[in-house]
Amino acid sequence: MARISSYPIDSTIQDKDSWIGTESTNRVTRNFTAEDIANYVVTSTSGVTGSGTFNTIPLWTPDGTKLGDSQLRQLGPNASGLYQLRFENADRFIINKPSSVTSGDPEYLITQDGNYKVSMGWDDDGAGFGYLYNWAGDGWRFGSAGNNPELTIVTTVGSEGVTIANDLIINGSTTTAGDLIVESGLVDGDSTYGTAGQVLSSTGTQTEWVDPSAAITKLIPYFQLATPGGSDTYTQSNNIVDFDWSGGSGTYEYILPSATAIPYRKIRFVNNSTITASDKIHITAPGTETIDGGAFYEINKPYNGCAVWSDGVQWIVIQAKG
Repeated sequence: MARISSYPIDSTIQDKDSWIGTESTNRVTRNFTAEDIANYVVTSTSGVTGSGTFNTIPLWTPDGTKLGDSQLRQLGPNASGLYQLRFENADRFIINKPSSVTSGDPEYLITQDGNYKVSMGWDDDGAGFGYLYNWAGDGWRFGSAGNNPELTIVTTVGSEGVTIANDLIINGSTTTAGDLIVESGLVDGDSTYGTAGQVLSSTGTQTEWVDPSAAITKLIPYFQLATPGGSDTYTQSNNIVDFDWSGGSGTYEYILPSATAIPYRKIRFVNNSTITASDKIHITAPGTETIDGGAFYEINKPYNGCAVWSDGVQWIVIQAKG
């Protein structure tokens, strides 16, 4: 028989290649295939060498042939049943996305049972800005230990039914009552700081630094056309109504909103010279409600008017021109 060393080397091993060996149980000679030996190595040793620590994510060791501990490990559960991933002796966590990939946004995402909750990331395929995103649409809260929250950024609709997106709500802390401290300049809607002595006033849609004489209260009216035999119900949010008359003589009915629906609201009514003694406008309480104990209040002369107020049950005339 030739020496084994004299046989040629086969560098293309296949599953069914075999070699002869001795079975350890009964010491008999057997053939062993490459496929069976490979399966045995994976089953008995996982085909991996090296050592590691329980609940620590493995990392290839410097020589690239073995696995060892990385800096990332799982902790928990704690007394509250919570788990955490912890980086040991680490300074930064970096997502390095190739510039050649322009779709998708690098993101850290928190989900609950598969439902998106909160994201933090970068708008790579849009304007290129960083973002914080609340998928529930409830805004953001910022605080510190013992003072949580101190600052709330609201992005929802308030209980009063109007959108208050982008509002900042300061809840205060243990040493302040929610004060807003501005150490540098305060810029108005026109991007100006104003001048000495000016006050910050509302223009209706933004704020503006103005001279004190210009900071006056304005009532923006709702203009209502009154016609003989006509009737309308007031549903606007303006707190003053200006009447004009059109047509011949008669009576026009203008129905107030419910006093119980908007307690403590005040509404003023005025008219010009188009309304004469032959024209009557009835400011009417809705349903079974009353105005000064009656069904309506009458306006019947030029340049007249009144102011009414809701006590939460009925309407009361609190001012009327003689």
